[in-house]
Amino acid sequence: ILADLQGPKIRLGRFADGATVWATGEQVRITVEDCAGTHHRVSTTYTHLAQDARPGDRLLVDDGKIALTVIAVDRNDVVCRVTEGGPISNNKGVSLPGMNVSVPALSDKDIHDLEFALRLGVDLIALSFVRAPTDIDRVHDVMDRIGRRVPVIAKIEKPEALDDIEAIVRAFDAVMVARGDLGVEVPLEQVPLVQKRIVQIARENARPVIVATQMLESMIANSRPTRAEASDVANAVLDGADAVMLSGETSVGAYPIETVATMARILAAVEHQSTTVPALTHTPRTHGGVISFAARDIGERLNATALVAFTQSGDTVRRLARLHTPLPLLAFTPVP
Repeated sequence: ILADLQGPKIRLGRFADGATVWATGEQVRITVEDCAGTHHRVSTTYTHLAQDARPGDRLLVDDGKIALTVIAVDRNDVVCRVTEGGPISNNKGVSLPGMNVSVPALSDKDIHDLEFALRLGVDLIALSFVRAPTDIDRVHDVMDRIGRRVPVIAKIEKPEALDDIEAIVRAFDAVMVARGDLGVEVPLEQVPLVQKRIVQIARENARPVIVATQMLESMIANSRPTRAEASDVANAVLDGADAVMLSGETSVGAYPIETVATMARILAAVEHQSTTVPALTHTPRTHGGVISFAARDIGERLNATALVAFTQSGDTVRRLARLHTPLPLLAFTPVP
């Protein structure tokens, strides 16, 4: 079971009427004051917005469906012009591309949620909006206080993370290419390239990597995916991803069971041809890496029945698994 921490997600507040429609060209105010939202003024959960915003900055609301441009800062209000309008409702997420936001990696709510999840016995923790390798330190502090450490997944959603992506991959136990928020903050045409780069770096460092968001998005409302979506899922596997993740398709979609079955069929068909995953060509930098490359080469050349790994931490098995050898891989461990 994976517990996903919200992280420093910035949201709008609630509207008195529940929703409204912002038209392109009109002015709206985003305030740090707690208030019932109207058509022209609504609050935000980010209390430093008025301090950090500057004229010309962009605010993208609801995964970029609505775009605002800052034209002025008036005390506690940020005055914006709507550049791309549309319907807006309560608690929609806000992205601030290019803005240097002053928020901690782990909020008070995250700490409470993390403690709650650990006490329930979850198996994995996902940390949202990771920006630096040191972001994991606070998570480990909480885990040590509770007395239970579990693997932590870094969700890559911010451009700042890409500047130090190798160190982040090495610091965390696994990584997730969270394409929803990442696609809002990074130019759309760069997202596929960023995805391939992260998957490659994760494989080189023997870290599991998950590709997430909008994998079969059309199945929220339709019983069949588009051909492009099927190709997207397949290409994530062919890049070497260890897992793909569904979100809205199964949480709010009309066809959750059909979506899971469809994705499973695509994955099974592609994994049957898993030898087409590009071979790792980098020079291993660890003892485990060198040994796993040698075991793969020897096993394939001798036409071995299987590769067997004895491991305590799981590292050796991960290093063998990333090579996508056609040989079956068996793992044995003395750890319960």
